[in-house]
Amino acid sequence: HPALESRVIPTLKNKLNAYGVFRVLDYVEANLESELGLDQMASIACLSRYHFARAFKKAVGQSPHRYVSARRLDRAKALLMAGDRPLVEIALALGFSSQANFTRAFTQATGQAPGRYRQQPGL
Repeated sequence: HPALESRVIPTLKNKLNAYGVFRVLDYVEANLESELGLDQMASIACLSRYHFARAFKKAVGQSPHRYVSARRLDRAKALLMAGDRPLVEIALALGFSSQANFTRAFTQATGQAPGRYRQQPGL
């Protein structure tokens, strides 16, 4: 997580230290295709939900939910380019309740539908 390192290290004096942030970030990366709740992440950081959410946003620059959503959309891009896995399977694997919700979120984030994104050469 080199891009976050410069922002995270100063949080050592805060309740969420750099080690806790990196443990949570590693956990998120390893579990993007699983349910990722605020309680789980707060537990990993050894903080209450409330303190974790505030400290995470201060350390990373976005809320835990927004961070997880962005990472899931990045994973979706990789899965779309990696093969012919059906869109509905990608959507459900990444925690979206339906292909329609996945398509809406993906389109809002990237400006194009997942199917169109997959068809682009050279990505």
